[in-house]
Amino acid sequence: MRMIQTFFKTAIAIFLISSLVPLAAHAQENQNGMSEKELKEYVQGQFEQMYKRAMDSASSRLEKGEPIKAFSVVTDRQGNVRLVRLQEAEKMKPDVALEIMRRSLRAMVENGKIGATCLVYVAANPNKEAEAKQVLVAEMEHVFGPTLAEITPFAKEDGKMVFGKAVTVKSKHSIFKLPETDKTEEPAE
Repeated sequence: MRMIQTFFKTAIAIFLISSLVPLAAHAQENQNGMSEKELKEYVQGQFEQMYKRAMDSASSRLEKGEPIKAFSVVTDRQGNVRLVRLQEAEKMKPDVALEIMRRSLRAMVENGKIGATCLVYVAANPNKEAEAKQVLVAEMEHVFGPTLAEITPFAKEDGKMVFGKAVTVKSKHSIFKLPETDKTEEPAE
């Protein structure tokens, strides 16, 4: 777990440095004078807190042999991090539970209650050649614009959960609606 967290911190730092450059001017105008560096640190800190809480919860459930249905970890506008599980979702098919969780998060955002989300669910491993057949996906979004997804393969070996190397990938906004940007602007790498 520590290896996943260390890798995540490095990956998110690199991602945020490259993705926040186009947002710096917008952020400085709209975030009470927050500098680009302060904004990066703020977003990175919230992503790290949410990811740690999400992975602690998911790994604990997997170790106990409990299934993972879509759940989330959110950061409210005051910076408080909390776990969100919907009891109804625990009884639904995984794809339906995921959609219900997305809709619930959108409603929370529309009500102005949260500023960052980490949506967690299990999916089939996109790498068909990998030994682990499933991955734990953590899609993270922030009201200031940054998005990313961490994909961590996992499998049960000798009765114990084993997690592979997490991979950070680009993701699209699915929770926050951001204002349209200049159409000539290149997407963040």
